[in-house]
Amino acid sequence: MQKLNHGDTCIIIDFDKTITMGKVGGVTVPSIISILRSEKHLSDEYTTAAYALEAKYRPIENDHNLDHDIRYEAMESWWREHMELLIRSDLHIDHIREASKSKLIVIRKGFAELVNYCRLNDIPMIIFSASGIGYEPIRLVLEREGLMSDNISIVSNRFIWDKDGKAIDRMRPTIHSLSKKGYILKSTEAWDKIKDRKSCILVGDALHDLAMSEGLDFEEVITFGVLSDVSDDNVKLYKSRFDHVILGDEQHDESLEIILEYID
Repeated sequence: MQKLNHGDTCIIIDFDKTITMGKVGGVTVPSIISILRSEKHLSDEYTTAAYALEAKYRPIENDHNLDHDIRYEAMESWWREHMELLIRSDLHIDHIREASKSKLIVIRKGFAELVNYCRLNDIPMIIFSASGIGYEPIRLVLEREGLMSDNISIVSNRFIWDKDGKAIDRMRPTIHSLSKKGYILKSTEAWDKIKDRKSCILVGDALHDLAMSEGLDFEEVITFGVLSDVSDDNVKLYKSRFDHVILGDEQHDESLEIILEYID
């Protein structure tokens, strides 16, 4: 078995459906932002407009026959329009606090053990998420579970808040499914933690998560695909793209702790 030296290694990991379960009680939980929408923490007008944006842009995101530049620009527009919609809808930090308490957000088995090992062995972990409201709820969920520590960095979309906790602008660049590439990390504070590391363990639930190390000069990268929608075809596809596949639905629920077997 190939093993990586813990002193030379870092972990880059997705959040939604990777650190969290993709299904809870038979309900699909694609993202934290979907909870903000489906549980109606904001107005009905916001919910209607958000679903309309998804109906417009989701088919473009999933149509791999389209030119990459067309899909990329569509994703830029979707994320920008949605974040601007959230601001117009009076998004407040309290809305995110409430959404982050949802019972649908369940940390996947073995993640706590992975975090504790990394903390004790000084292995930097970057949580790299394209969620439209990523940074704040990810931090709140980790703090709620007692899993936030100095070796963890969160790289995701962020809002700018006024003194009363109301969203007034968004930070750039926008991170979406087609721009979620490793070289973005070089422009973040997280880069200082991993720039001297020689190897990387990459963990994600989507094929585009394989790009989370793109543009970074690691000598070795071991990839893990977390698969919530388990079927013969999907298992075959993921095994052809990732080095290892973790079956992560409620029936199989394989532990993220298996990652530790590849760190010496």
